[in-house]
Amino acid sequence: MPIDWSTEHPNPNFPENTFGSEATHVKNIYGFLLTDLAYMNPLADDIATMVARIDAVQALLATEMSASLADANTFAGYAAGGGANLPQGWIDATNDQVTGYTSADMSPVSSTVMSYYNNLVALAADLTTLKNYVTVIDLDNFKLHMELTSGVDMAPPPGIIKPNNPALMAVVMSLTELENRFGITFTNHFLGIFGTLFTGDVTIAAAQTDLDTDPLSAGTYSPLGIAAGVTKPYVAGATGEDVIWNNPIVAPKVDPLSVPVNAYKVPIIPTHQAALITHIEDDMAYYDECVHKIDQIVLAYGISSHIQDPYYAYPYVGVFGTPDLNTIIQQYIDGEID
Repeated sequence: MPIDWSTEHPNPNFPENTFGSEATHVKNIYGFLLTDLAYMNPLADDIATMVARIDAVQALLATEMSASLADANTFAGYAAGGGANLPQGWIDATNDQVTGYTSADMSPVSSTVMSYYNNLVALAADLTTLKNYVTVIDLDNFKLHMELTSGVDMAPPPGIIKPNNPALMAVVMSLTELENRFGITFTNHFLGIFGTLFTGDVTIAAAQTDLDTDPLSAGTYSPLGIAAGVTKPYVAGATGEDVIWNNPIVAPKVDPLSVPVNAYKVPIIPTHQAALITHIEDDMAYYDECVHKIDQIVLAYGISSHIQDPYYAYPYVGVFGTPDLNTIIQQYIDGEID
């Protein structure tokens, strides 16, 4: 059966007029927290711009990959079968004693186009890796670091241990006040603990500058008409571009396409993603350093309280204190230092 609540003491024994008298600013902040309007990620817009550019480039690469892979596979099929699968023009050229049109000559054509395709795939993979690093939040990556540091997200996924915004603010405030009490030279710990939020825009801008260049500045694959050139009919006595295209003609057309593609890929992971990783490492290293300082200052206060009385000071001097610590204790006891 239900247990009746006693009516003798219906409220806690607090001073009068405490319940229902919360400060307006606290009440309003509470409302913003409930509606997710209290925190914002200052790097969100820059990241959104970067991701939009990645998506746009990925779309261009997808078109290039589709066209080049289709031709590479077709050419590989021509090369298979010991010459039986070759286009009629290649067969006719070989029958007319023209060199360079056997199945062995078709294989390099396929390899040339496949090489371009593979370069496109490699670039697309790096772009996906960079995009995931700034958009997927269930990993210990830049996205999670930004969300926790800015307060947009308050808890990391299970298995990931990282401080959130309130915890970081508490460390900054605690260390700053402890250092003030100790008379230590002022240090702005915000710049170290929240470093990514202060300077991450510069790193993202550097990546954006590279991403905004054109990986297809040497042209695109389809207008080259490689398949049409390879499968054109044999014309006796043809010269120049009018002959059937084999690899000595195809490679000079296709290989230059890879130059800007490969150059575009170069900085994505080792430069730009690495710079984002460095932001996280620097922030966390500074956080760990601050927590360590707080721990040591608290311990220093503890020792200070112990040595006020010679009775409690004795174990440091006679048992477990180092000579360096004992020198300081003795100087304090003798009034040489405050």
